[in-house]
Amino acid sequence: MESWSDMLLMTFILVVIFLLVVLFSAVHISIQYTYEKDNQYMIITVFLLKIRFFKKKYDLKAFGEEHNLFDGIHFESFPEKLNSLHQTWKEANRVMMNFLMKVRLHHFSWVTAGGTGDAFTTGIASGSIWSVKGIMTGYFLEKVQLKCKPYIYVEPNFQEMFVRTDLDCIVSIRFGQAILAIIKLTRRPIIIKKPGGRS
Repeated sequence: MESWSDMLLMTFILVVIFLLVVLFSAVHISIQYTYEKDNQYMIITVFLLKIRFFKKKYDLKAFGEEHNLFDGIHFESFPEKLNSLHQTWKEANRVMMNFLMKVRLHHFSWVTAGGTGDAFTTGIASGSIWSVKGIMTGYFLEKVQLKCKPYIYVEPNFQEMFVRTDLDCIVSIRFGQAILAIIKLTRRPIIIKKPGGRS
């Protein structure tokens, strides 16, 4: 009997230790988002204790227009959409603030390329995209714990009419903090508004 009780006690202690290690361990999340005319997807990879236990590619086109961040957007209207997303982030600031302050950013790359088919309007659109991306990125980066040098780039194409954006980042957060943040966010969902005030 004594040996069984010792084994149960030891098992309980090991389980508690394991749960504590997991709760205080950092979860690393890799997010890759790509948008172009007929291709819009996101790849999310999650690591815990340096072990990859989740990776999935989401075809956002399959979810319909209401779930797509940049559906139907052209290079010339891209700054308007970015500004709309920025306003949404600002409105969600109270929900996201405590969460973002706990997040460590290990890698951040955001590259946008495209053109309108006209050199003049492409130049204007490129300047607007640079400006809005700078504002958005600055607003986001001042909320998180920065552990890297962010890379932001806009590549204008003066001959073609297209738009493509690639966002690649790696963040980490304590597992316990992530669970609390998810509970708070599910209680108060964030709605992304579309250009023109629609949601």
